[in-house]
Amino acid sequence: MFYVFAFFGRIFTVKIETQKSIRYLLALAGLGGFLYGVDFGVIAAAEPYMKAMDIYKDKGAYVSLVVGAVMLGGLISSITAGFLCELFGRKRMIVASAAMFLAAIPVVCLSLTSFPVLMAGRILQGMSAGYMAVVMPMYLAETLPADIRGRGTGVFQFCLGLGLVVAAGAGCLVATRYGASDTADAAGRVAAWGANFWWTMLPVAVLFFGSLRLPESPVWLEKSAKRKVESVKLEKDDSSTPNSSTLDSLLSRRYVIPFLLACLVLTFNKTTGMSSFTSYLVTILHSAGFEGIFANWGQLAVKLTNMLVTIAAAALVDRKGRTWLLKVGTGGMTIGLAAIGSVFLAIERFGVHANNFTGLLTLFAFFFMQVFYALGPGLCVWLVLSELMPKRIRANGMAIALFMNQLVACGLASTLHPWQEAWGWSSMFFFFAVNGVLYFITALFIPETKGKSLDELEHLFDKGHATRDTASANN
Repeated sequence: MFYVFAFFGRIFTVKIETQKSIRYLLALAGLGGFLYGVDFGVIAAAEPYMKAMDIYKDKGAYVSLVVGAVMLGGLISSITAGFLCELFGRKRMIVASAAMFLAAIPVVCLSLTSFPVLMAGRILQGMSAGYMAVVMPMYLAETLPADIRGRGTGVFQFCLGLGLVVAAGAGCLVATRYGASDTADAAGRVAAWGANFWWTMLPVAVLFFGSLRLPESPVWLEKSAKRKVESVKLEKDDSSTPNSSTLDSLLSRRYVIPFLLACLVLTFNKTTGMSSFTSYLVTILHSAGFEGIFANWGQLAVKLTNMLVTIAAAALVDRKGRTWLLKVGTGGMTIGLAAIGSVFLAIERFGVHANNFTGLLTLFAFFFMQVFYALGPGLCVWLVLSELMPKRIRANGMAIALFMNQLVACGLASTLHPWQEAWGWSSMFFFFAVNGVLYFITALFIPETKGKSLDELEHLFDKGHATRDTASANN
């Protein structure tokens, strides 16, 4: 499994053969992205079996809570991610994230009849993914050269998409073996639930042992050394004034713009619904008219599209730039979301019968939406998050931005079934489309960061700060 990711890492490192550790780093980054994708993708195939079980039947709110528990775990981890990444370093947090996922798998598989224990296992999975979402893009940004940083993050995003595809493919195999959720018997549904999770132990174990050999981030090592020097100086001079608080740093004039832009991008990446319908895609396609295992194959096709388009996005991101891809991606994604909402509006409000034709229309709209998401927001969100945050606030700023990201994702995923039962799928997808418009507007204000080192990006915002100060002085 590791060599598969090493192969994909090799694709993106053609210009830097002299750096021996880069390919290994990218292979591990790919496994980190794979873990993140599996974490969010595996529930889409498993959720219909849980919903069809006698103990959860007609309890959509319970099912939504189990699905949303991963986002709740991500919410919890994002609160502490910045502090822990600064305290223990990037490498140790990657190792810890993989270890948490390994511990969560047997809990989720064996506790289906105990709702509180099942929730605990899913929350632990979400915490693992939350830490990985903060530390891996940060680690890549601080370790890779500027000219391949975009492609390096492309490896993470590509393998995230690969994780979604493999999880969907495993779901198809499970459905073939045990039957779809609406045809399997009670024992088959329980077995199918576990089968969708047990296989994930292999790639996560490879990530855990492989990450033990990673070098620590040079940025963290430098900051750690500086903290030791400053600590010695403070001990020698009792009158020294401590550094300003993290909150003061985040909201200082030179940092507030990149910080707020990163927070908006991370928030809109969830309010456009990606994690929500990724987790419920089989159920959504069932509602659109597909029957039985066809919905599982439709989910697989959508996620395979995401993975393949990510390859093209990774090739373009260091040529066309981040902002160009974000504008094109958010615009096309919004059109796709509105198209999905229109199909469901016809079914729910105008009496159109849900059948294979409406299912195909919905699937094609998902294809359209997924192409543009993968081309822009899917890849660029990680770059914007890691590149816009200056060195001094990167760990805590990324953690706060991800906290907002996970808060929105948790709220949407945990209320999706009650929302759908009350107002239908159409209202939800039109809500996502409106947020897509806001996402596009935000993209217009994001500065281009391609080809710039992290130090150059900090000077970019420092220059803007200095320019404003000069203008104020002249007035």
